[in-house]
Amino acid sequence: MALLVTGAMGQVGYEVARQASADGAGVVAQYRRTFDEPAARALGDAVRWFPCDLVDIAAIETLADDHAIDACIHLAAVSNEAYARPDPVAAVQSNALAVANLLDVARRKHWRRVIVASTGGVFQNLNDVTRPIFEDTTPTATNIYGTTKLCAELLTRMYRTQFDVSAAVVRISWVYGPPTVITDATRGPIPVFLAKALAGTPVRDPGGADFAASFTYVADVAAGLIAACRAPALNFDLYHLGPGVNFTTSQVAAAVRTAVPGAVIELGPGTEPWTTYTAPRGPLAGERLQHDTGFTVGHSLEAGILEFAEWMRAHPETYR
Repeated sequence: MALLVTGAMGQVGYEVARQASADGAGVVAQYRRTFDEPAARALGDAVRWFPCDLVDIAAIETLADDHAIDACIHLAAVSNEAYARPDPVAAVQSNALAVANLLDVARRKHWRRVIVASTGGVFQNLNDVTRPIFEDTTPTATNIYGTTKLCAELLTRMYRTQFDVSAAVVRISWVYGPPTVITDATRGPIPVFLAKALAGTPVRDPGGADFAASFTYVADVAAGLIAACRAPALNFDLYHLGPGVNFTTSQVAAAVRTAVPGAVIELGPGTEPWTTYTAPRGPLAGERLQHDTGFTVGHSLEAGILEFAEWMRAHPETYR
C-alpha cells in the first residue's frame, strides 16, 4: 500500500515525501505542472512521481487504483492570498474542489487516512498577536485564500461525520525552511533576511519590527503531518501544529545574526510588508496533536534558522 502526497514539489510536500520514504513508506508523489527532476531523483526510488490534476476526479481514481493508495497527506493548494486574489475561481478549484475529490475517492476506496493541511489564515480578525488561537476558536475567514481553505475544512468534517472517512485537518502557519527560498512578503522575513545576510547585503527596512508570527520549521511540519497520518486513531477532526507562541521580527533578526555572524539587520516600527497579504494574528495553539500522536515541535526558532542557513550555504544559488 502507498501514501499519496499531493503537492510534493512544494515546500512541505517535498519534505513529507522525503521523511515518509526515509521511514520506509512507499510514496506516490503528485504534482500538477512544476517538476524538478534532480530534486525528484534525490529522494530515491521509494518515491514515485506522477502528474495529476486533482480537479479531475477520474485522474485521482486512476492514480489510486494503479498504485494501491490507502492514505493521503494533502498539501497541493493555491498557497496564499497573493496568488488566490487574481484568480478566485482557480483558488476555489484547487483549495476546495480538489479536497472534495480526494475525500470522495477515499470514501469509495476505503482509504485508511486522509490528512488535509489547512492554515492559520482562516483567522482574519483576531489581531491580538499575544493571544493563542485554539482549535475550538471560531474561524473568521474574510479573504479569498482563507475562505477557500475554510471550505476545505468543512468538507473534511462532512466526509468524516457523514461517511465515516478517517480524515482530519491539520492547520499550519508561517512555514519556513528548505527547499523554498522565496524572498518576498508572502513567506515572511526569515528567508528574506537569511538570503540577504548570506549574500552580505545589509537589511535596512523602514518597518516590520513589530510583526510577529508562529514561524514553524518545515521539518517539524512534515513530521507532525506524518504523525497524524500514522496515528492509530484521531479523536478530533481538527488539529493545530506549531510552536504555540509568536516570534517577533526582532527575534528573527537576532537568530539570523547568530546563524550568519556579521549580518546587518536594522528595522523600523510597524508590521509591513509582512501583513500586506495577511492580517496579524495570535499563534496556533492546542494539545490535541500531542495527545493523539505524541508529536511536539522539535526545533526552536534559533535551531530552525541555523539549520536553514546551513542548507542555504550548501545551495548558494538560493541567495546569489
